[in-house]
Amino acid sequence: MRQDRAGIATAAWLTALLAVAGCTPVRSPPAAPPLPTVPSSPAPAPAVQRPEPSTPTEVRAEILRWFGAAGYGWFQAEALAQQAWTETGYRPCAVGPGGLRYLYQWGGARLARLREFAGDDGCPLLDTQLAFTDKELRDVPEYACFWRATTTPSALAALRRGFGHGHC
Repeated sequence: MRQDRAGIATAAWLTALLAVAGCTPVRSPPAAPPLPTVPSSPAPAPAVQRPEPSTPTEVRAEILRWFGAAGYGWFQAEALAQQAWTETGYRPCAVGPGGLRYLYQWGGARLARLREFAGDDGCPLLDTQLAFTDKELRDVPEYACFWRATTTPSALAALRRGFGHGHC
């Protein structure tokens, strides 16, 4: 019985302690002093464009990154990278025989359309060439076989038939 009274007393004491603690107002930390006024800084500089890829490894990586970000399947991006290797060895400003130019060796009317798209007659930046390649693949019905491909070899075969020949 003595132990029961001790347990009841301890429980009553803890209950009273918790009740008192619950009634204690919670204080917020003191407010921080205001910061000194600093004159506004000039507008940030425009975003710096990534440096142009210069090695074959960098160009290949950019081709895969660019087409992946544009929603192409990995096997399609890989086929486009392999086609660039075949055409120019990943040299975006390559000059080939017969007036062929740049990463995918555009010539004739296709080269004229690339130059119009890029807005100048010099070697376009790699991203501009990739954007033009994307436009060609999406806008020209003769490249439909590329979109029907389901593997890297079939997408690459479609590119080899389509690029330069304009049909599947």
